[in-house]
Amino acid sequence: MLAQYRRLSRNTVVLSMTVGLVLTAHFAWYPLLALHLRELGATDFQVGVAFSVFTLAHYLPAMLGGVLADRFGRKWIITAPGFLLAPLYLVGGLTTDWLLLAGILTLTNFLGALQWPAMQAFMSESDEARRATAFSFMEVMVLGAAIVGPLISSVLLPVFGVAGLILAHGIILIPATTARALVLKETHHHLKGTTLDLGNWRTTFPGTILWIVAANALFALALGLSFEGPFRALLANDVWRLNEVQIQWVNAAGATAALIGVWLGGKADVWGGKRIWVFSAIGFSITLAGWGLSPGWTTGIVFFLGAHIFYETIFIVSETMLAQHSTRATRSSVFGFMTTVAGFSTAVGPTLGAWAASLSSLAAPFLIGAASMVASLGPLTRVKDAVNPEAGEVISEEFIAAQVQAD
Repeated sequence: MLAQYRRLSRNTVVLSMTVGLVLTAHFAWYPLLALHLRELGATDFQVGVAFSVFTLAHYLPAMLGGVLADRFGRKWIITAPGFLLAPLYLVGGLTTDWLLLAGILTLTNFLGALQWPAMQAFMSESDEARRATAFSFMEVMVLGAAIVGPLISSVLLPVFGVAGLILAHGIILIPATTARALVLKETHHHLKGTTLDLGNWRTTFPGTILWIVAANALFALALGLSFEGPFRALLANDVWRLNEVQIQWVNAAGATAALIGVWLGGKADVWGGKRIWVFSAIGFSITLAGWGLSPGWTTGIVFFLGAHIFYETIFIVSETMLAQHSTRATRSSVFGFMTTVAGFSTAVGPTLGAWAASLSSLAAPFLIGAASMVASLGPLTRVKDAVNPEAGEVISEEFIAAQVQAD
């Protein structure tokens, strides 16, 4: 397995390893952000609104980042934001004002969202003959960070606290960004102007594509009510009575379980994406409900781990199905459209969940998320199983990399 990675370009290896390093620092504190904001004085509802804003900032600028990377080159849009992100995280780690911290993290999410389209294109162009291997190497770094980050955090938290780990994130960005600036070689040398023919939108976005996007939007809402929102940390702390160190142990276990979802989602070409989505959507709705209703971690951990498996599976299947029903000529536009719609849908989740929790309990966001997953089966029934003959090669590892906030 390692032999195939030795043939990768220096561009891919350095970019992937720096992403892994930075994400390790990110996962050391971000899962605990809701608790940190509350400790700084924010109410649970304000925390929910803040996470909605974070989500919008994480998704919406991606299209702008792609346009800038196509127009001016990949390397500068990958490296330049890093030199701005480092001091922002340093200030974020030092501040005791939750509103200022929320503003800083909104800006860091915006800058990070500009980077990932350039990173995807950069890796594709650096290893054109080994794209699947390149993106799988990136995914190894990403999942490794999701496991290692919380484990390191569990050791350092009693000494440095969440604020200290945010500070460490800023410090780690300095050598990571410097390495990118010194080692990476630009891959985009020919500027090509492109125009989107809005008059042919029915051809670009046929009915099947729109139904997949609709089902994915409901899946994204469920994520905003669980994984992408503040409620997993709040539930673990307030209901399960876990401290920050224990929460990070649980998060590391969840990231490990997600590896099963990567394998299961990769079977979409063999077993059929629609079939796997239906099975996983039902499983995700059951595990979300069980997660939210569990009175303690001893029973809740089973649902928590199961939710990680089904979440990862549906993510890969949704991206694969969209690629199978689109063409090479329109795929970027189609994925950009789905990302934008999913961004708005996910952003609704934290605020909606905070409002629902204020009326009942912290189980409410998870129950609404479960209902949203059941509702996703409606649009899915309208999706045809046939694959577009012009779809071309589909590389699922590339889709996995797209979900990462790789600042």
